[in-house]
Amino acid sequence: VDPRRYGEEPRFDNVVPNAERDTMELALLRLALAHDKPVFGICRGLQIMNVACGGMLYQDLPSEFDSGVDHHQRPPYDRPVHGVRIETGTPLFAELGVDALAVNSYHHQAVKDLAQGFKIVGRAPDGIAEAMENEDGSIICMQWHPERMQDMEMYRNLFTYFVNKCK
Repeated sequence: VDPRRYGEEPRFDNVVPNAERDTMELALLRLALAHDKPVFGICRGLQIMNVACGGMLYQDLPSEFDSGVDHHQRPPYDRPVHGVRIETGTPLFAELGVDALAVNSYHHQAVKDLAQGFKIVGRAPDGIAEAMENEDGSIICMQWHPERMQDMEMYRNLFTYFVNKCK
């Protein structure tokens, strides 16, 4: 996500903005929010949702928050590389049925300042936000890629949850 979208100038060579994509995704998210539509954000989806609602991002985790946790794994992407703790009592916890899980990870940006109206409901061992949701669970976003790990029932359940929210 272009740092200019949250009031910063790009500071790292690997931050290569795609203005058309940012514009399109922000417009779609704002329409979904205006019409109370459910949203299921994956990876960049979490980042763009946070920015759309007024939050900020780390532009490049290895440069700004080097913790030793592998947030940018190499292929194959269908295997877990780090853990995430899930807050109990949240819609995400209800759907996953666990308070700790192993996830895949392929991102270099992450939530720095959380947007108003959201709460962090999952964190990596280094404290980086890995999941966020709004109060009623109609918006759930995660940094990992459950679509690449659908052989695990708990990840398939997330897609079923979203489809049911859309009904």
